[in-house]
Amino acid sequence: MGDRFVSPGTINRVHLRDDFKKGLRCFNCSDYEGALLFFRTADGSAELDDVYQSRYTSFYGLSRVYMGDRNGVKLCRKAAVGEMADAEVYYNLAMAEQRLDFPESAEMAVRRGLYVDPQHAGLLGLQRKLYPKSKRRRAAANGIVKQLLGRLLGRSP
Repeated sequence: MGDRFVSPGTINRVHLRDDFKKGLRCFNCSDYEGALLFFRTADGSAELDDVYQSRYTSFYGLSRVYMGDRNGVKLCRKAAVGEMADAEVYYNLAMAEQRLDFPESAEMAVRRGLYVDPQHAGLLGLQRKLYPKSKRRRAAANGIVKQLLGRLLGRSP
């Protein structure tokens, strides 16, 4: 996936703010400073009941991370709290966590995002990158072994 953001799993709704769309174009062209300005405007100007509020906040935070501001991840985390409809918010969080070298947090964001949208292309790609198949198999095997040992020792699974 690299440093370019393609937004592969974006939900197609027609009412995204124009400043957000401009920010997304800047972000996709690696103009993070321009993106930051548009995303900040979208985030700050959106109505509280805007279905995309979390998305605006997450992109604002992600652009800050891409500009070197480690605190941007806090905005991504805030946007993900309680998000149940927009997997893109979790994708942005995972990208920010990965960029800041927090692999466990990135993996958790991927898992939560895939719970919201199991077919999100960006999250599936990150899952393969962060959590290779061999590691997934090992984790599953360890879970089975722990479960069997628990039963043998008289503990509930």
